[in-house]
Amino acid sequence: MHFFNKSQEPWGVKDIHSHFIYVNQAYIDYLEIKQDIANLSYEAVTAFGSFKKGLVAHDQKVMQTGLRLEAVGTLLVGDNYRSFIFEKYPFFDRSGSIIGTVVHLKPFEHISMGFFLEKPFYGEATFTPPTDIFSNREWDVLFLLFRGLERKQIAEKLGISENTVRNNISRIFLIAGTNSRESLLDKGMKNGWHLYVPPLFVSVGYNMLFKEGR
Repeated sequence: MHFFNKSQEPWGVKDIHSHFIYVNQAYIDYLEIKQDIANLSYEAVTAFGSFKKGLVAHDQKVMQTGLRLEAVGTLLVGDNYRSFIFEKYPFFDRSGSIIGTVVHLKPFEHISMGFFLEKPFYGEATFTPPTDIFSNREWDVLFLLFRGLERKQIAEKLGISENTVRNNISRIFLIAGTNSRESLLDKGMKNGWHLYVPPLFVSVGYNMLFKEGR
């Protein structure tokens, strides 16, 4: 726990019932927790109250798959909206059995582009489109492309057909003047498109965002 205690980012550990075993001071400060939440579940944290179901589902998915899985969302903490990516990892005992989850909140102002893409690019996320050349739906698709999702996963995430996603991607290629995903993402990083988070992903709520087998 020494690393967690020293970290300036929010970390916590929960058991198989989604009850808190541990949270560091950064977690307490970020969520403005006013009480001891040891052995309590999400409803003990006011900011989590409205989407406990999604949080628990995320825990269960991590424990079932043994994978690090992510969610993106926005909390109302006091009078302020705080957007974040929520990483969760399986928590193992000494014998290698999964006995809970390790949780990590990454406030958007702390997110590096190495988190969005496995490349050493850094920047601060923005909620204002860097250009008006794309439609809202195209920005949604572009955001998920930067997160590494494939067409089928994007379609499922956005609740649209895979063919619609394909058409959106083709239009994005046309507008951007690119002809491949790699060249699109490279151009996007050069122009700051990778830093924009569309409203769909920052409205108050909690949305799982991951690739199977990851």
